[in-house]
Amino acid sequence: MADFALLALPGAYLGSVGALTDCFGLARGRVEQMFAGPDRLRMQTRLHRLSADGAPVVLADGMVLPVDGAIGSQGELAFIWLPAFVAGGRRQMEERIARNQPLLAWLRARHAAGATIGASGAAALLLMAAGLTDKLAVPVPRVLQPLARALFPRQPFEDRLQLVDRGTLLFSGGIGHDLALIVRVMERSLSPAIARWLVSVTGLDGEEGHLLADDQLVARAQVWIEQHFAGPLNLADLAANLSTSTATLNRRFHRVLGMPPKAYVQQLRLEAATRMLEKSDRPIDRIAEMLGFSDSRLFRAMFRQHTGMTASQWRAAHRAQPA
Repeated sequence: MADFALLALPGAYLGSVGALTDCFGLARGRVEQMFAGPDRLRMQTRLHRLSADGAPVVLADGMVLPVDGAIGSQGELAFIWLPAFVAGGRRQMEERIARNQPLLAWLRARHAAGATIGASGAAALLLMAAGLTDKLAVPVPRVLQPLARALFPRQPFEDRLQLVDRGTLLFSGGIGHDLALIVRVMERSLSPAIARWLVSVTGLDGEEGHLLADDQLVARAQVWIEQHFAGPLNLADLAANLSTSTATLNRRFHRVLGMPPKAYVQQLRLEAATRMLEKSDRPIDRIAEMLGFSDSRLFRAMFRQHTGMTASQWRAAHRAQPA
């Protein structure tokens, strides 16, 4: 199972560090809340706080951040977060790059192994130094652009966007955009439902609107459903909660998403089932029960229709592949 890593850098800003730690904690709590019960589901993806040498790191405000170990002390990683830090002048940045050659080599190796890397603010300069940004336009805060151009004169820069997504490399122009970047990662690595919930709870609705419908009634219904899909769900209760009628809700849901609310619920349940099959050893019938299917035979039939595989085949195929 691939985990997440926070690469703690000397002089890092607490807000940029917290973008990952806070979102990860919210996501973990959400998973445990949704599947509370005797067989409580815990998120198996872990967050490792790492430093180059395994020693605690002094952040920009003087706070000392304890870490779990040094780079290389963990297994497979799905995502590595480099928070924004105080860059200083050209000499300070050149010295940082020179003494962190083993760290840059580690980043190259992890990226080659399939890890996604996210960098905020000055941390993008480390990815440039590692040779990972060749021909990529990277967003750099305006105040850092003279330094970046002096160090990397051939590196193209993105002046229009503050959040750039290059697939396995994501860049935030600074702390104000870090949450949106982390939500993108959560959407891919955990689930779209968790990402949409994070968008709602962190107030990112405007910036990450692609995760929810443009129709506000449908968007509110999506959030409500994603908070309740694992339990009994009554469409009349949902409509009443949104101060509308079931007929109106059905009509607008189908117009915007191409399906009625009940089909959306089943889609979320089946998406959750795929992840639970990949990330846990729970019996298939127990997974069906936890996701609100009263008949495990119906779940198995719907799962095969949804994925083209039986639940057992899905688990075997995705356990055999690297995450």
